[in-house]
Amino acid sequence: MDEINSILKEILGDPGGVRTWLIRSLIPALLIVAIGVIVARLIRRSLRAFLGKSRIHTDPLLSGFFLQAIYSLILVLSLITALSKAGVPVETFIAGLGITGIVIAFCLKDTLSNLAAGLFLLIYRPFRAGETIEVEGSKGTVEELTVVNMQMTTTDGVRVIMPNSKVLNAKITNYSVVEERRIELIIKVPRRDAERAIEIINRLIKEEDRILKAPAPAASVSSLAESGATLTVWAWTRPADFQTVTNNLYLRIVGELNQANIETV
Repeated sequence: MDEINSILKEILGDPGGVRTWLIRSLIPALLIVAIGVIVARLIRRSLRAFLGKSRIHTDPLLSGFFLQAIYSLILVLSLITALSKAGVPVETFIAGLGITGIVIAFCLKDTLSNLAAGLFLLIYRPFRAGETIEVEGSKGTVEELTVVNMQMTTTDGVRVIMPNSKVLNAKITNYSVVEERRIELIIKVPRRDAERAIEIINRLIKEEDRILKAPAPAASVSSLAESGATLTVWAWTRPADFQTVTNNLYLRIVGELNQANIETV
């Protein structure tokens, strides 16, 4: 700090020194920052093209995180170089960051935690870009993983931005990594119509091409009561067909049962 104060006194005490400082220090420092921004963008663009030809391009989360980290590093280095060119004693300044650095780190503990969590998410890969996941009650498609947060678009078109630390410590359900998903429908009918209802349901399952043959689908009576019989329907589909087939199959079952004068309760 004493060196910085002495530099300021020298500049402000000599009008000609201000002009000299502007020409020799400040303007070159600003140019260094500007060049640093341009170089960072060019390198990011070049690396993006290079990564697009490598195996990393199949994982947009990893490539995006890497490009953002390189871009930020170049900007920080250019800023430090610019400060040094402007006459700021960078070494002394960095050395004097002891207590200040601790305070800053404490204030930025959430940001640093999110950065560390982002690295762990990239290492353990619980999800990739384009996959459908559910975290903290939000279900949607993963769009991007930045150094501080994960961004996804929910099934109803809402953009959700969640801190990396919260994602890492939460239960993550990934619906895209499995090859099939099980549909489970619960339907109640009068006890006297249970057998006929199962026959109708099995016929509708066979007519649905998107239902997998293995594991084999099944429709059975899961419980009986005076009010009626509870039927449980199990069928397996590809993850991409799960929601559509679930809705269509349920509506078709209810419609066919009603046409057969079987009341659903």
